[in-house]
Amino acid sequence: MKTKLSSGRKRTFLAGGALLGVTALLTAASFTDFANLNFGNGAADSGFGGNNRFNIQVVGTDSSGLPVAGTWQEANSANGVNIKIPGADLITPGDTVSVNIPFRNESPELSAAITFSLKDRAGYTSSPALDAALRYTVTLDGTALVTNVPKSSVDALNLGTYAKGGSGVLGVSVTLPDQGSPAANNAMQGLVSYVQAHFDATSVKP
Repeated sequence: MKTKLSSGRKRTFLAGGALLGVTALLTAASFTDFANLNFGNGAADSGFGGNNRFNIQVVGTDSSGLPVAGTWQEANSANGVNIKIPGADLITPGDTVSVNIPFRNESPELSAAITFSLKDRAGYTSSPALDAALRYTVTLDGTALVTNVPKSSVDALNLGTYAKGGSGVLGVSVTLPDQGSPAANNAMQGLVSYVQAHFDATSVKP
C-alpha cells in the first residue's frame, strides 16, 4: 500500500530541490584562474639538468700515438688511448724520456677539480725490476709537482680546479737511472713496464 505524502512534506522536498538547482547554477557561473611556473634557470627551454654535463679531455693523438696540438679526445675507457713518448721503447740506464699532455675542462658550466696518478695498465703485467727502477718527474705548466720519484708516489696529485674552458699542460719525464754496475744495468735488458696516466676529475659548482 502506498503512503501519500502530506502537502507540507511535498513543499519541503520542492524547496530542497530548488536550493540544489540554485547551487548548481552558482557553481557553473564561478570565475576561474590558474598560474604555472616552469622550473629551471629562468631561461626559455631550461629545466633540471641540461647544463650539468661534465667532461674533461686530453690532447688528441694520431694513429701513431703522437700528440696533435689543438685537438682533444675523451680517452675515458679502462683501456685508455696510446700516446707516444719518443724513446720510451729504447730506454736504457741513464736515459730520460718525456711527454707533454695538455688537458682541459670541456664542461659547459661546471668547474672541474682534477688529480693525476700513474697506474698499472689494465690487462698487462710489468717486469717488477724495471717497474721499481723507473723514476718520474711530473710538472704542471712548468712547475714541478714531484721530482724523481717511483710510480707509487705519483698518486692523486692535485692539479687544481679549472673553470669551464680552463686548461693546463702536464709534463711527465721518465728516467731509468744507472743501476750502479754493468751487471745491474744489463739486467734491465728486455724488460717492460706498462704504465697508464690517469686523470681523475670531480665536478664543482661555479
